[in-house]
Amino acid sequence: MTAARTDNPADRTGVVDVVVVGRGLIGSAAVRHLAESGRRVVAVGPDEPTDWASWTGPFSSHGDQGRITRIADADPIKADAARRSIERYAELERRSGISFHHPCGLVVVPLDFDRWLATSLAAGAEAAEVDPAELAATTGITVPAGARVGRDGPPAGMINPRDLVRAQNVVARLAGASIVAEAATTLTSHGTGRDGVVEVGGPWGSVRARRAVVATGSFGHHLLGRRLDVVRRPRTVLLAELDEPAGPGTLPSLIVAPGPDDRLESIYWVPPVPYPDGRTLLKIGGSLTSNPVVGADAAGLDPHDPATDRELVEWFHGSGDPTEIEALHQSLAAMLPGAPPRWTSTVPCVYTGTPSGYPAIDWFDERVAVAIGGNGWSAKSSDELGRLAAALVTDGDLGQGPDQTVFAASWATADVSRPTGG
Repeated sequence: MTAARTDNPADRTGVVDVVVVGRGLIGSAAVRHLAESGRRVVAVGPDEPTDWASWTGPFSSHGDQGRITRIADADPIKADAARRSIERYAELERRSGISFHHPCGLVVVPLDFDRWLATSLAAGAEAAEVDPAELAATTGITVPAGARVGRDGPPAGMINPRDLVRAQNVVARLAGASIVAEAATTLTSHGTGRDGVVEVGGPWGSVRARRAVVATGSFGHHLLGRRLDVVRRPRTVLLAELDEPAGPGTLPSLIVAPGPDDRLESIYWVPPVPYPDGRTLLKIGGSLTSNPVVGADAAGLDPHDPATDRELVEWFHGSGDPTEIEALHQSLAAMLPGAPPRWTSTVPCVYTGTPSGYPAIDWFDERVAVAIGGNGWSAKSSDELGRLAAALVTDGDLGQGPDQTVFAASWATADVSRPTGG
């Protein structure tokens, strides 16, 4: 290990066991699990920027105070990953002293209600069908006519992703992990076989490790020199301050597919929660039925994903898509007619998707693994996804969990050079 300062002890050669690049939800979870398993681990990645308008990257999906959490899902793999993560929430809150889980429940209008209900119950969710009229009377939520509505009770609800990352960091440090709060600009391999190491560096110095996990979301492809087969879709989030209801816990989280506005394939919201500016805001988002894809043909995946980080930075510096913003306003008015917003704002974000619909948690080469591609559902399951990434680089496979092929990475043609040391 060179100039980068860390309290985490390296071995006599100055090499740690694992370096994790990326300090988002999956990366921070991987660091904690590695540290608690006794590995010498260093996390590398900047803190969330305080001013996104002037920040030039790397970005996370977007900074906010709320993401939906739930076990209920029509996909048993997603339901299982969420259940495993949620089962560890309470212990993580206790050990970190940070509360991030708010079990306010969830309302769902799924595409296939019967499949959703059966899979959810099999996974252990508190799922049931509810009467739309009763839902409107008790919550003010109006669903599209003819829809079958599901309700998922606690532990479903929401998590504060910022507080979850903070909690992971606290517990990881208690277990001996070290954090370099700077962006990585290089990832270089040195040597071969058992004597080989990976060096992650930047203007701050460098860290040398036996293994590396790259968990960089939509950014960081240049570190590998080869692109994952992913698409990066720009999306817009609407933040709304409501007249009524006004406080946390008044509403459940919500997912509706399709949404009440034909321009959106689906919508979701996270109920009103306090934001750093002092406002209590509901967050609503979705995806346009003809949502443009940055770096990919809208008809399908482009294996080369030619979108540059600069294009994504320009997107984050903007105010979002006007059509999507209008559709979100209309959806909120239709779903919650009795609580018009008195103030709104928009936030640009990005969705990173893989062809399989599951995160890529796989080897890049003999020393470097990836954990990338949230596909819009990884926040609630991030602790389990981080655990799987930690198991991969320490044990060579995912251990307890789905078969490795579920999370296999699909690689595009090599198109970015990555330096290789001697």
